Amino acid sequence: MKGFKRFLALGLAAMMTLSLAACGGGNDGAGTGDGTQGAATNPGTPTTDGYAHYDSDGNRVILMACWWDRYYDSDDTALDDDPSFSYTEDGEIKVADQMRFDVVAAIEEKYGVKLQWINLTYSGQEESINNSILAGSPDADVYLVDLAMGVPAALNGYCVDLKSVLPEDTDLFTDQINMSYLQLGDGTACLLHPVAAESTVEATYPLAFNVQILKDAGLEDPRDLYARGEWTWDKFNEYATALAKDTDGDGAIDQYGFAGFGPDVAMLLLMSNGATIASGTTQTMTDAKVAEALQQLSDMYNVYGYCYPAVEGDNGDTGRNVYTNGNIGFWPSAAWIAAGNNDYPTDGTVGVSFDTAYVAWPVGPSGNAETNAQKLTSGSYYMIPVGIKDPELVYNVFYDYCNYYNDDVSVRDDRETLWWWYESTASKQELQDANFQVMFDAGMHEAFDLWQNLGIEYDWDSLIFGNVTPAQFQETYKQQIQDGLDSYFK
Repeated sequence: MKGFKRFLALGLAAMMTLSLAACGGGNDGAGTGDGTQGAATNPGTPTTDGYAHYDSDGNRVILMACWWDRYYDSDDTALDDDPSFSYTEDGEIKVADQMRFDVVAAIEEKYGVKLQWINLTYSGQEESINNSILAGSPDADVYLVDLAMGVPAALNGYCVDLKSVLPEDTDLFTDQINMSYLQLGDGTACLLHPVAAESTVEATYPLAFNVQILKDAGLEDPRDLYARGEWTWDKFNEYATALAKDTDGDGAIDQYGFAGFGPDVAMLLLMSNGATIASGTTQTMTDAKVAEALQQLSDMYNVYGYCYPAVEGDNGDTGRNVYTNGNIGFWPSAAWIAAGNNDYPTDGTVGVSFDTAYVAWPVGPSGNAETNAQKLTSGSYYMIPVGIKDPELVYNVFYDYCNYYNDDVSVRDDRETLWWWYESTASKQELQDANFQVMFDAGMHEAFDLWQNLGIEYDWDSLIFGNVTPAQFQETYKQQIQDGLDSYFK
C-alpha cells in the first residue's frame, strides 16, 4: 500500500498540473501526507457498474478524499503514525485511539478491501468534484466536503442518494445513533455526518449568564424558566433590563444586561423565533418571523437600553469578549470563546472571577421551544459520488470505519476524551456538566440557512445603531440574498 500511495499521489500531481494548466487554475499549496501535491484525477478502473480503484495486488481500495492529512488507513502501521497521537497522563493508550486504529484491519478482513485517505487539497478537491464526477470517473469513493462544496453537489445530482441503495431500517434512516444526514428539503439523503458528541456541540452558541450577577439581583435561574416553558423574549428583556444599573452611584450605567457581537446575536435571534433567511432556493428575508427577530435586535439596543454600548466596526472583539470584565449579565458564548479568553484555566493561573452557566436562547413570539433550531448547520459532511462502483459497499465500509467503537457510544463520547469541551466553560464540575448538556441539546437542533455563505456583507450596525428600520433592512438585502441563492444553487 505504501507503494500504491506514492504511485497514486505522483500520478495525481501530474494530472492535476495538466488540468490546472489547461484551465489557468492553481491549488492552495497544501500537500498530501507524503509531501506531494493533491490532485483532481485518480487512476482507477471503469467497470460495468461503476468506477473503482485497485492497488497493484488487485485489492479494491476505498479512497476517502479530504484536504488535510487524516489517519488511520491501511498504510498506517502504528498509533504514532498520527502525529497528534498521545498517551494518557498515566502512559496508557486511550481506548478510543486503539479502536480507531484497530478498525482498519477489521474492515480489511470483513470486506476484503483496503482503506486510503488521500489529501487532494481544498482547491484540488473542488476540481475533482466538478470534473471527475461529471466525467463518470470519480477520483474517490468518499469525499469530505464543506457546505460550499457539498450542497451544490447534492442538488446538482453529483451524490448518491442513499435512500435509493440502502435498506429502510438502516441506522441512517432510523435512530441515527452513529450516522445522520443533512436534510435539504428534497427528500434525499446525500450528505453524511458521523454522529458524535464533539461534532454535535461544536459551533453551538448558547446564551451564557453570570451566575453571581443574577443571584445578587434576586432573579430566578433562567434554566428553571426554560424547563417550565417560561423563558421567552419578553422574560429575557425583563431580566436584562433589571440587570442594567449604576452600581457605583456616579449616574452612569456600569453593569449591563447583555453584550454581544451583532452577527452572532442576529443568527441566534432568528433561530429562536423559528426563522431562516436563505434555507432554500427562494429568499425568506421578507418573512414576518425575520421581521420580528430584526425588531428584537434593534429594540435591545435602542428601546430597552440594557446592552453594553456597541462599537462600530470592531469585528466582534468588544461584543464577544467584554463579559470577562464581570459586569455583563448575558452574552452569546461558545467553548472556543471561553477557552480563547482562558476563563477557567487549569494551570493555576487566574481567569474570570465569576461562574458561568449556559441556557438555551429564549423563545421568540413565533418560535417553539421544541422545534426551534439552536445551531446553524456547519462543519464537514461526507458524500459518495455517483458513478462509483457498489455505493452500498462503500457506505458500509465508511459506516464501520466511523463506528470504530462498535455501537458503544460511551467510548466515542467519553468525558475524558471530551475534557476540553467541559473544562473550558466552567470551573465546577456541576456547571461543566450542565453547560455541556446545553451545548449538546443545541447541537441536536440544527437549521440549514445559507445567509452567511452567500458572500453578502450585512450591515448589522445599521440596526444596532438605529439607522434603519427592520423593514428597510429587509428591503435592502432581499434581492441580494435571492441573487446569492440563484448563484449558489446554479
